[in-house]
Amino acid sequence: MPDNVGYDPGNGVKVASREVTYSGETAQAQSVGLVLFSGADDAKTATDVSTASPLPVNVQNGPAVLTKNPMFGDAGSVVRQAPADIWSVGFADSGSSLLASEFTQRRLGTGVGVSQSSSNLVVTTGTTTSSEFLARSTASFRGAFTARHKTILSQRIANNNFAVMMADMVGEGLSCTINSATSISVTKTAHGFTASNVGQFMMVGAISGAAGVPGRYAIASIPNADTINFTVAGWPASGSCTVDLFGWNYIWTQYTGTTATSANIDAQRRGWNTGVTAATINTTASPGHVMNTYADGRNVNWSDTLIASATTPTVTTRASRIEQIPDDDVELYVYLWAWNGTTAPASTTTWTLGFVSVEDCSNVPSYIAGVRPLGSSAPLPVSIFGTVTTSFTQPALVSGTAAIGDVGVQYRASASGAASLANLNCPATPVAQSIKASGGRLISIVATNNSASTRWIKMWNTPSASVTLGTTTAIAEIGIPPNQTINIQNEGGFSFASAITLAVTGGQGLTNNTAVTLGDVTGVIAFA
Repeated sequence: MPDNVGYDPGNGVKVASREVTYSGETAQAQSVGLVLFSGADDAKTATDVSTASPLPVNVQNGPAVLTKNPMFGDAGSVVRQAPADIWSVGFADSGSSLLASEFTQRRLGTGVGVSQSSSNLVVTTGTTTSSEFLARSTASFRGAFTARHKTILSQRIANNNFAVMMADMVGEGLSCTINSATSISVTKTAHGFTASNVGQFMMVGAISGAAGVPGRYAIASIPNADTINFTVAGWPASGSCTVDLFGWNYIWTQYTGTTATSANIDAQRRGWNTGVTAATINTTASPGHVMNTYADGRNVNWSDTLIASATTPTVTTRASRIEQIPDDDVELYVYLWAWNGTTAPASTTTWTLGFVSVEDCSNVPSYIAGVRPLGSSAPLPVSIFGTVTTSFTQPALVSGTAAIGDVGVQYRASASGAASLANLNCPATPVAQSIKASGGRLISIVATNNSASTRWIKMWNTPSASVTLGTTTAIAEIGIPPNQTINIQNEGGFSFASAITLAVTGGQGLTNNTAVTLGDVTGVIAFA
């Protein structure tokens, strides 16, 4: 059909319109609807514009939507960082058999009790084997988050297990057939698992109707699209029950064993975990500790702190994971789980949870634009506002120690930074004179020979007690002509590693010990 066909209304045909004022006159404006056409010109299909079929929009002169790294000059839209969403449960209501509305109770086993008191969730484990308490948050989280919980355990004994988990939910209230003590079959319609998932693990809990053992179990086989077989341990020989499957992906903190300053941490992605690590913590004994679990999709870090207020931060990093971390698009729920072992605990344990919170963060890395290679030739510019206070402890200085920013002659083995002085002794019988008993620098010698014969100054890099005149070889000697003065100056000094020892003799030679007349040589020595 050609375009632009004329219109002849005929009798009784009405066109939708409404009265408007235009250019000072009243007129009827036709009401129109938007229709999308598709297909070839001779066979177009018309579709009304709606939410399901929105009007396509082409932004002219606007920023291009880029699927590559932006280059200099590319246009872009302004993006505002979304504030963090904090989900927090403080268990403020009080009462027996009470659980905050932010959680759904999945299982409360025989002998197990739950209540809320003094802004705490209180779980008592009882002493029934394999009995459990399991609760799941109604809210889910994904991507980057910081999860926190406060835990106090009245005791740490064998066969008691407690865990706070961020885990995915696979299915709840599922029918379970117990094939044997080591095999169960769980029915979940269109579960999505295949033979390629065999060997992967997940949690089996909220067991009701049989004495099954809660725990982490491996997929044994996938008989069909609605059944998953698990390898288990310690179950009855036969029977049926209902179970929850969860934690194909998880991040958890588990309290087990008898040590109050230990917690097991672990992470799992699609059925494969990193392996449990026993991390040192402050303590689960009263007043307990707060565990912080930070995940950003790339790393998981666990840290904890004591409850008491402190003037300085006291959070201590305890463990980390960089592999087998749940993907950031997986919906994770908060699970609170307490279960007894297959051997009855000796007595009941009280688990007090002061609060549970999850801060859902935007997983947006920050990059500094225009960073230059750093080094002495290209330092990173830094602006500091306010007062900066620094402290520096000056270490003990020895001969030859370098000083940053030294702009003058400083002898750092001396507290004043200046050289020390000593008279040059000249007894008739040569004697080894100790100028300095430890390593140092000989800075200058000013000496006058008052006799008619040459006199010699001998030098040793040895303490004076170790010098025997006439036997011990000097490292150097300086001759002073008759009735003359020598002036030897070296601003940096001559290095003597062990000691500075001098003597005046009447003859040349490094072992010469010729006698002189008292006072033949007078002078002053500068050293450091």
